[in-house]
Amino acid sequence: MSLIQTRFSRVVLAVLLLLSGTAASTVKSTRSGGFPKFPASACGARAISWMPEREPRVVGGEVPPYGAVPWQVELRRGDQHQCGGALISNRLVLTAAHCYEEGLTAVGGAHGITGTSPFEQLVPVERGILHPNFRQLGPYSHDIAVLLLAKPGMNINLAVTPACFSHDSPPPGTWCEVSGWGASDPKTPDQLSPVLRSAAVPLLSLETCRKEGIYGGRQQPILDSMLCAGHLRGGIDACGGDSGGPLVCERYGRYELIGIVSWGDGCAKKDRPGVYTRVASFAPWIKSCAQKFGVDLQL
Repeated sequence: MSLIQTRFSRVVLAVLLLLSGTAASTVKSTRSGGFPKFPASACGARAISWMPEREPRVVGGEVPPYGAVPWQVELRRGDQHQCGGALISNRLVLTAAHCYEEGLTAVGGAHGITGTSPFEQLVPVERGILHPNFRQLGPYSHDIAVLLLAKPGMNINLAVTPACFSHDSPPPGTWCEVSGWGASDPKTPDQLSPVLRSAAVPLLSLETCRKEGIYGGRQQPILDSMLCAGHLRGGIDACGGDSGGPLVCERYGRYELIGIVSWGDGCAKKDRPGVYTRVASFAPWIKSCAQKFGVDLQL
């Protein structure tokens, strides 16, 4: 995306925020105490109309317009990128269990490097709950954690909006989107992208993912609580630094969170699709975590 396009999308989003009564001054005021009440954006809604190309040429896909992935959260430890996450309410974030450690900060409305996004919000992670069966059936089994953000949580607006919750998963072949700040070059998986990127990936069946030559016979079996997505020919995938981030699918006119970036063999390799935690498999557990936190989560 060119600098002119990036600036244009930010101007459009700023206008939309002003029209919705959530201008930048309001966003900033939420971090210093009370703020005026205003209607929250509906879950799974994009302020900016955009769809990633289905045949991008890089591992990390492409740079979306600012505000096109409002459910994306960045988890930082100090000034360092730790993982991605998915906002499911103003105080709850889903991420991979292997991402969690104490002292994290959740960043909503982020796009580029720290401090460059006009509606960026930084909220400390107060507590986290890892799934009790994490790593019991392999190193990435039950790879999911629910994080509680410090009060008052994220200020929900057109730049920061939770994804809708998915109670089931779309069929194989459905095109979905994965996003994050992970590496865009598989040759340098430790070199993070300086800007948020998003990629379109097709869902694969568990039967395909379990085949010999793909992930069959591995130390980590493909469980029913996992999803696989990507091209078997390689070329597009989540990569290092994307862990914990959202896999969303457009359904019924809204974006539903169906997966959390969990693991894979390298990045964008042939016959090595990305493996995700299947969110729908953990709905009762996620709701019980919300209840423990005293947060009303409508699932």
